[in-house]
Amino acid sequence: MSTPYLRQVLAAAAAGAGLALRDGPPGAVTAGEARAKAAEWGLLGQDGAARPAGVVVVLVDGLGMQLLQERRGHAPTLRTWMADAASAPGGGRARTCVPSTTAAALTTLGTGAMPGTTGMVGYSVLNPSLRRHLRAGTIPDAAQNLCLITWQDTALDPRRWQDVPTVFERSAPGPHAGARAAASAVTIGPARFAGSGLTEAALRGAVHLGADRMEDRPGLAARALRSGVPLVYLYVGELDHVGHRHGWRSENWLMQLERLDGMLAELMRLVPAGTRVLLTADHGMVDTDAAHRIDLTDYPELARDVAAVAGEPRFSQLYVPHSDPETAAAVADRWRAVLGERALWVGTRAQAGTRIGPVGERAESVLGDVLVAMADNWVVVDPRVHSAGAIGMPGVHGSLTDAEMTVPLLLARA
Repeated sequence: MSTPYLRQVLAAAAAGAGLALRDGPPGAVTAGEARAKAAEWGLLGQDGAARPAGVVVVLVDGLGMQLLQERRGHAPTLRTWMADAASAPGGGRARTCVPSTTAAALTTLGTGAMPGTTGMVGYSVLNPSLRRHLRAGTIPDAAQNLCLITWQDTALDPRRWQDVPTVFERSAPGPHAGARAAASAVTIGPARFAGSGLTEAALRGAVHLGADRMEDRPGLAARALRSGVPLVYLYVGELDHVGHRHGWRSENWLMQLERLDGMLAELMRLVPAGTRVLLTADHGMVDTDAAHRIDLTDYPELARDVAAVAGEPRFSQLYVPHSDPETAAAVADRWRAVLGERALWVGTRAQAGTRIGPVGERAESVLGDVLVAMADNWVVVDPRVHSAGAIGMPGVHGSLTDAEMTVPLLLARA
């Protein structure tokens, strides 16, 4: 059996919930692949038919599998699910996308397509209107960039720019669906997510139910299922927020893990009998510190010919004047030489397809000319681009390490 991937999760859940999934564009999970994964993961009956009860996909932002394994003593509910998953395909693990960051990963989950197809290739990218206009001597500045989570200060419509249809848009009630449900799927998370840029790009097509407190989300999920909604997506972002502010090895992070575990126990208590709960994450996390922070302004040989910087400190996207390929190749060579083992991979845009999937028109318009994935817990920061808070952030992600790339894929049945 092949390794499970985050891009397959929501589509397989839709198939397991009995939704009819039409095929999307090239590069997206097909209806056949979704049904095959639903069967492999135990979301379908032995006869290959969807079971009558619903499916809840719980996405825990920032919960890497290595982090969960090291702290499983604080999470009795999740520890039981992990033991049950030991013999499941992938051993309860899945792989997220590259870069291992929320904007890219939630869109990969929501569409079933890789970042090279969706164009959601990082936390931030160079505004596509600037791509061909970076002149020699241009100084990197935060105002050059488009944040793919907030979509602020841009005329771009996230629905039109990221036009790969979501799993929700591709789904319809199956032939045996009941007549009670007002929607095929709902999403549950903070109220402010309704209509947000990232929601419109990654998860549009479902009714959003707002619940700002984690503890209020299980009740909303249970009510939706009892009303006949077959598929529920439940987002938990509190763990990631605390990890960024305090690091995942902090007491604050442990408190949020314990809170999450209690919420999951409550979810299992409230949902109808037979409900399948599929838990996964968008990425993991590593802790860093000042000793592992490379300030781009302190390294003239690294800053040379770099006109803009986007992405994140664990997965930098560098832009050279006029996107000149020869200049990009020279920059990549210098970064490899200077960083040495502090970088896991340094590549040019022409080489990016091996990491982010085949590069389509959207990604081509914003992707860095040089991409830098950091090793261990190293980061690259630029005070001209990154805020003081971002530079000092102890919990980070985005690169290719197992701690960031391997996420849980745990199934529980009510």
